[in-house]
Amino acid sequence: MMIKVCGMRDIENINQLQELDIDFMGIIRYSKSKRFVDDSQKEKVAQQTMNKGTVGVYVNESLENILKDIIPLQLDVIQLHGDEDSAFAKALLEIDIKIFKAFQITEDFDFNSLKEWEELAAQYVGKLFFLFDTATPNYGGSGKKFNWSILDSYKGEVPFLLSGGISKDDVALVKEFKHNMFLGIDLNSKFETEPGVKNIEEIKTFIEKLRK
Repeated sequence: MMIKVCGMRDIENINQLQELDIDFMGIIRYSKSKRFVDDSQKEKVAQQTMNKGTVGVYVNESLENILKDIIPLQLDVIQLHGDEDSAFAKALLEIDIKIFKAFQITEDFDFNSLKEWEELAAQYVGKLFFLFDTATPNYGGSGKKFNWSILDSYKGEVPFLLSGGISKDDVALVKEFKHNMFLGIDLNSKFETEPGVKNIEEIKTFIEKLRK
């Protein structure tokens, strides 16, 4: 199971996280987020050796600004967490970088609306993945789960990450979740001591239990 830990910005915290058995670390470049990595912090983060896959998280950002971050932050994945369309994503895929496209899931979410994204994923096999998150006006970081059973209605063939309010007490819940396209989980606010700072021991214990 793939594990992504998002909302990182504290240098010591990042170094500690690098020691754990995770697959991706998320750096949020959205100014309205409590976990925003601004330009001054970006320089410090960029100096770290990113031995884990690094994800840059953006909300309705310009293509130009995203491209400016890829090399300095050593990004392996771009997470589009806003209202970006598939044409915008295709422009990024053309430069050979992976994409996590986030969708805010509500009780009446229409999975048929993902058709153009599924067609794009079929053109770029292994490059485009979905991330299903709890719907919130702030584009994530709510610390709340959505009803995972809604995903029974998702019949597409694009693998996805599950996000939104996953906590240290959810090991059994994650293990019990079944879907053919379920790729992994995204951890964030429920493992924080404060916005942008993770409880490394809690994440370590959670991962050890999950991987048993």
